[in-house]
Amino acid sequence: MRQFLDIKGRYPDAIVMFRMGDFYEMFFEDAVTVGPVLDITVTSRDKQAEDPVPMAGVPWHAVGGYLRTLVERGFKVVIVEQMESPEEARKRKGSNIVRREVVRVVTPGALLDDEHLRGGEPNFLVAVVAGPDAGAMVDPALVVASEPSRTPRKPSKSTRPGRESEQALAPLALAIAALDISSSEFVIASCRRPDQVRAELARLAPREILAAPELHAWLREQLGPDGPAIATRDSIDGVANPARVLGRIRHLHEASGEGGSRLREEEEEAAASALAYAEATQPGQTLLLHRLRRHEVARHLVLDETSLRNLEILRTMRDGQRRGSLLWAVDGTQTAMGARLLRGWIGAPLLDIPAIRARQAGIEALIGETRPRAELQSRLKDVRDVSRLAARARLGTIAPRELAALRSSLQALPGLVVLLAELTARRIDRKLPALLALGDDLLIDVRERLERMLVDDPPAHSREGGMIRSSADPVLAEQRELAEGGRGQLAAIETREREATGIASVKVRHNGVFGYFLEVPKSHLKRVPSNWVRKQTLVNAERFVTEELAGLEAKVLEAQSLALERELALFEELRALVSKAGERLVAIGERLATLDVLTGFAGIAEQHGYVRPELVEEPVLDIREGRHPVVERMLGAGRFVPNDSALAAGTHGTHDMARLWVITGPNMGGKSTVMRQVALITILAHVGCFVPAASARVGLVDRVFTRVGAADDLGRGDSTFMVEMRETAQIVAHASPRSLVLLDEIGRGTATYDGLALAWAITEFIHDQIGCRTLFATHYHELCGLEARLAGVRNVHVAVHEQRGEIVFLHRVEPGPAGRSYGIQVGRLAGLPAGVLRRAQRILDRLEAQERAAPNTQLDLFAPRGGEAVEPAESIEAVEPVRGLGAHESALLAELHECDPDRLSPREAHDLLYRWVARLRS
Repeated sequence: MRQFLDIKGRYPDAIVMFRMGDFYEMFFEDAVTVGPVLDITVTSRDKQAEDPVPMAGVPWHAVGGYLRTLVERGFKVVIVEQMESPEEARKRKGSNIVRREVVRVVTPGALLDDEHLRGGEPNFLVAVVAGPDAGAMVDPALVVASEPSRTPRKPSKSTRPGRESEQALAPLALAIAALDISSSEFVIASCRRPDQVRAELARLAPREILAAPELHAWLREQLGPDGPAIATRDSIDGVANPARVLGRIRHLHEASGEGGSRLREEEEEAAASALAYAEATQPGQTLLLHRLRRHEVARHLVLDETSLRNLEILRTMRDGQRRGSLLWAVDGTQTAMGARLLRGWIGAPLLDIPAIRARQAGIEALIGETRPRAELQSRLKDVRDVSRLAARARLGTIAPRELAALRSSLQALPGLVVLLAELTARRIDRKLPALLALGDDLLIDVRERLERMLVDDPPAHSREGGMIRSSADPVLAEQRELAEGGRGQLAAIETREREATGIASVKVRHNGVFGYFLEVPKSHLKRVPSNWVRKQTLVNAERFVTEELAGLEAKVLEAQSLALERELALFEELRALVSKAGERLVAIGERLATLDVLTGFAGIAEQHGYVRPELVEEPVLDIREGRHPVVERMLGAGRFVPNDSALAAGTHGTHDMARLWVITGPNMGGKSTVMRQVALITILAHVGCFVPAASARVGLVDRVFTRVGAADDLGRGDSTFMVEMRETAQIVAHASPRSLVLLDEIGRGTATYDGLALAWAITEFIHDQIGCRTLFATHYHELCGLEARLAGVRNVHVAVHEQRGEIVFLHRVEPGPAGRSYGIQVGRLAGLPAGVLRRAQRILDRLEAQERAAPNTQLDLFAPRGGEAVEPAESIEAVEPVRGLGAHESALLAELHECDPDRLSPREAHDLLYRWVARLRS
């Protein structure tokens, strides 16, 4: 208990899982806390004591599932292992208590095992550090965040209007370091505005964030109540001073090839905080880190959290699933490494045209090569997550079966090289794009060592042996031969004793308590020799041991023990070899991931008819027969209606290419689909992927802004309209002439004229002050008048075919404004009652008549018509019998009331008229 309390004192905010034999035990408040969470019984030690100690435990072999539950529920868990056996403890001088140590601290940002990780997603631990002039939020002003010696600076009064906290942080710099210890990915980025911080955190999707306490409240406000856990860097024992890792940080940055651009002080501090914290979760181990890359925000198309959500880039808005997202639609990867790289590419598209064209060249080289590409993908399926396996080898947690997976992955490399050579030979220029090459280091030495030492089908764990070939080591072979020979001698003893005693049923058996023994049925006890020593009595048998059997047992057990000891030593050598090759494994893993992504892109492009877009510097967007990549996949081939889109920002606009489209048309007509497909095609073009269109010329876009959909934010107490206005304010504040802006139904959440006035003013501001490429879908048909006022505005509409009151959505974009919104017709399609629809039509007719009579006055729904009294509200229930009419006439009037002429065919109307006349005459 002293051991437990000492460790608990070092980790007071964690659940301590304390190994005792075959169980991980938890004591005191830890047991009381986790009992109901894990659905396990809470018992106690020293039950007879006045104050018994609460205790709960889980089996050591099933700890993974319990650990996952605790981490998902937000707990930090400390794993304490027995570092020696009870026998070894007894031999030690002094205390004979088994020595135990912390071997691992499990937090959401420090996960390693496959059962806790998603193969296609990173698992980032992120550190956020305020720069020299920045600080943390102290409601509402800022004070210095990191070092006591820094001088506080008051917020600038020149910041843009907005929330009080954003005013305070707007001119300040924050550094973000993201570390995924499971794959050795390490990235640093700097942000100068709160919206950049939110965009980076949305892209990285961290599982855990480290920050100074003063920043916690501000970060929670930015991330929302459902965001990741936020901790301080010194919340784990041993990480109070990250300065000890600064030298390694600088070395890793130089290894990235970016040594010419020095890290700023806050960037070094953020990276050091993340690394020190991560190392403290793996006591006594060294993390596998390949390099420290800088993510330059200015070199990537920025997708903030709003655009990621509204465009469903990584997950759907409906259920948060991957299926139905852009990532799902273009994912043809076969490996977990490729899936993670694809996610990274889509989350941060490039603005570097040569780099984009390099990716396009890799895809183009694989298009048309159906058989080699299919074989490439087939062999890539045999490749496991090399990067994460290498990281586990460095940390000493890789299992025998995982080494076998690494072996099979390395065995797939020569076949991949042969296929790539075949593709090269088929090209006229005899050169393959560099991104498709695997390089010269195929880790042949590691593969051959794994093949020579590891058995074909090793066990999941190393503790019981059986993973090393006997042929790999003479000492191991000798000990195994001795053990096998002892077993042969045991069989010989059994045969000899049967013959000597005449007891045909005597058997040599073994268990963990008594070792080897001779078992005799009680019916033959009279024949047992006197030199046999009785060991145990059972209901139907007796167990005996002889001097010869005891001696042989000692020999066999010693040989088995020595064989296991030797096997474990050989396994550690093998693990050390893989660990030493860790950086090489990560490098080949990155090349495999790139090959996987580009091969998948080529397959998607060929299967679905994607084309290579042209990337240019001019801010233009010319898409011919563009299609929505996700909707097209959902509908099936040939069912999606393609559309052209032509936009050009600033002075690049022409008669055919305006900078701002005002899109009108009915709900369900496809306005939002058209806008989203333009944005998704633009994003895919910057990723380097081919796009769903007949042709596409895409000018570089620095950011994609979206204001689509309608949802409130209960966590912040914001209404739907407030969310809409806040998102629009972000666009107005941060959009540039190179941005792409999508606006859907701005102003609909307030009074009609207020909303129209806001939509009008926002449109004018974007056109006149920003001048960026913009798509604005609206039901305010008054905005169509802006085409005559603003040179860069063009009206377009989604076409509808109307016949006998029915409408058919054509999903085709055509020039000019829509004639009407068809809201009542859409209501009919949705199943509204006929009476409601007729009443709505009469109200609409009256409002339109008022508008024509007095176009500049407020519409009054209840105003009398032409001096008449106010028309009573029409009942939509069944018509009551009318005074003065008979029962038949009243019934016919009720039937007439329920009839909808717009839904009758000419033949039905003719038949109905004849039936009514016949009933009246009768």
